Amino acid sequence: MRIATVAELREADRQAIENLGIPSVCLMQSAGEALARACAGAQRVAFLCGKGNNGGDGFVAARLLAVVGKEITVLLTGEERDLRGAAALHFAPLRACGVKILPLKNAPLTGYDLLIDCLLGTGAWGKPEGVMAEAIVAANASSVPILACDLPSGVDADTGEVVGGLAIRAQKTLTLAALKPGLLLYPGAEYAGKVSVAKIGLPILTPPTQELTTASWVKETLPRRTQGRDANKGAFGTVLVVAGSRGMAGAAVLTATAALRAGAGLVYLAVPESLVATVAALSAEVVVRPLPETPEGTHGGEGALAALLPLLEHTDAIALGPGLAASEAVQDFVEALLKSTKLPLVIDADGLNAIALKAELLQSLTERERVLTPHPGELGRLLGIPTTDVQAHRTDATLRCAHTFGSVTLLKGARTLVGTPSGRLYYNREGSVTLATAGSGDVLTGVIAALLARGLSATEAARCGATWHALAGESLLVGSLAGEIRDALPVARQHLESGDICDL
Repeated sequence: MRIATVAELREADRQAIENLGIPSVCLMQSAGEALARACAGAQRVAFLCGKGNNGGDGFVAARLLAVVGKEITVLLTGEERDLRGAAALHFAPLRACGVKILPLKNAPLTGYDLLIDCLLGTGAWGKPEGVMAEAIVAANASSVPILACDLPSGVDADTGEVVGGLAIRAQKTLTLAALKPGLLLYPGAEYAGKVSVAKIGLPILTPPTQELTTASWVKETLPRRTQGRDANKGAFGTVLVVAGSRGMAGAAVLTATAALRAGAGLVYLAVPESLVATVAALSAEVVVRPLPETPEGTHGGEGALAALLPLLEHTDAIALGPGLAASEAVQDFVEALLKSTKLPLVIDADGLNAIALKAELLQSLTERERVLTPHPGELGRLLGIPTTDVQAHRTDATLRCAHTFGSVTLLKGARTLVGTPSGRLYYNREGSVTLATAGSGDVLTGVIAALLARGLSATEAARCGATWHALAGESLLVGSLAGEIRDALPVARQHLESGDICDL
């Protein structure tokens, strides 16, 4: 599903009016019709309208609702004489249609079934002031449900930023023509409530740069077990998990078993030799392979790579990093492994730390599909910036990492982002706070590795894996553990296949 930036929408408006001959008054009519349909269930409706196009959309909806017998009030932030263009044209017939028009300043926001936020549109930025600020405070303080037109006033359409914490808190948002980034990124997503998209006949002709990964797309993209009944485990992909260290066996097990839950036919788990008994006891279905270890119980012991290389001949994808630990020996081992294979791989956790200062290494490995899966702290280390900067500019940081390391980058968080080296950005499901638990990221790594082993591209595997992982978390109660997220993967896949998962 397309996501459009403010610049892309402005260009679409320009092309529609100047090149395609679609008058702005017609686009506003279409937007107002969609807005009227969205609030048709309410009898007493107040439209909080600014003087721009967002207010004009409200004028259209107010007129359409009034002529079918609704009790409609338009509350204006400014003077009628300040209205211009299409907004002024659609305002003109309101009184004749029975719409009550009042100044918004100091107007009581009680006695209504619904408030419609038409104060500020996508072009607004910065902290609302004056009567706008007063209106936002009053609307939020009222007990009346709020429907935002296009996006909640005070939310930055491109970034989701809410300057000074002052923005409409809507129960629902009807966004026009296309999704906006600010409705999906936090904190804006928290203010938007339930979001739906209304097509208003605005052709957006520029190629998309940002998209929402929908459940329907994931359903169509996930590989299926379509082979005959006589198919064997080799037909469904073999994953090699290189993970674990002394005291971190759990991360390795979660990754390996998650790959099996995600459909891999066979999983090898290569761990330092002293971990073999522990890992084997925790994961009976995984084929455990010991590697020579360092005195600290990590990968990178003498002969470790030589012992691992024969496994690569029987592997379709590699998961590298969970629980590896950070040391010079591990860094050397990771670098040697990356140079020794052209297999698709997903790199997580300490695997990312091992390559943080070696962007040129990954850039040189052009013949493979690869996914980096950092959390904000790890992405900060990869880019050499504070975690707070990553969180404040998640989209930019994701794309910068993808470009710098020449790798598909999945930034974990409340809105998982997937960026590509070519500059495409994909937004995935919010998921659940259930996912914010130790080991959850290790499960995601296993899922992505399994999808790579089944032949998906790095971008497809990251997008599908993030959504599938989020759905598994959504199906569980808060307080569930990473192992339970892993074990919920098959049921989440079943719900996805049934088509009962909404796209937004």
